[in-house]
Amino acid sequence: MKKRTTEPDALLRHTTPCRQKQAKEYLKGQVPGVMAHYAPDAVPDPDEGWVESDETVHRLAHWREEAIY
Repeated sequence: MKKRTTEPDALLRHTTPCRQKQAKEYLKGQVPGVMAHYAPDAVPDPDEGWVESDETVHRLAHWREEAIY
């Protein structure tokens, strides 16, 4: 009998081994998502998606200008 794959298991099969622990913790709700990391003051809006404060936008724009890539 074939074991039915759950959605998190299916997602982890496509995740590189070095990121699987982080992905498991995220799926359990134990770590913040990307938006919570880069824009902790962002709020979800049903029409606009994630809406960041002006301060966050300016901070990220400055970081992007100074990045060495």
